[in-house]
Amino acid sequence: MKLDARSDQSFETDGQERLLEIKTTCGNERTPFWMTKRECDVAAEQGDIYRIRRVFHFRNEVKMFDIAPPPEARLILTPATFMAAPR
Repeated sequence: MKLDARSDQSFETDGQERLLEIKTTCGNERTPFWMTKRECDVAAEQGDIYRIRRVFHFRNEVKMFDIAPPPEARLILTPATFMAAPR
């Protein structure tokens, strides 16, 4: 899969590229957040460089942690919408 070029690239201190998906909520670290199918697909395909950066308590005292792929190992993924097409 080819990823779209982005102007906001992220890198580790050793210069290695990092794909970061930032997920922010005002609630605590267990507050649910949205992930798209595309984000899950990229996590599966680019797991060596992909991370979800979970930012929470955004209004008060900002905290964060990273989630490494596969996301289903640390997250409960619940389908929220479905693509429907006529048969």
